[in-house]
Amino acid sequence: MSEEQTANAPVLGTSGGAAPVVDELVRVKIFLGIQAFFLVISVFTGGFNFKLWSMLDTALMIQSIGVTALVVVLEDATHRRLAFRTAILLYLLAVLDMGINVLIAGVVGWKT
Repeated sequence: MSEEQTANAPVLGTSGGAAPVVDELVRVKIFLGIQAFFLVISVFTGGFNFKLWSMLDTALMIQSIGVTALVVVLEDATHRRLAFRTAILLYLLAVLDMGINVLIAGVVGWKT
């Protein structure tokens, strides 16, 4: 093989570069499903309770879903990875806040 043919040859384990994009979209869809599930669960952990602390998990989860949606529309792979990592961080903060809300609700109870 000449140098030009070697440079254009696909890397072993990939099928022309389409597989990583499909893998990425599958991961985004799965992550969006997990986020939607926890958004529904946030209702039972105190979200929508009309108190700033209890609504924080819902707000973080909605922001996480919005940032995850950016992954689909961004063209640069570096920006997609950054958006996905930011969404994961927001998601983890929301889940942590849900856990704290459950602890507070269990110990103190929600006062209306």
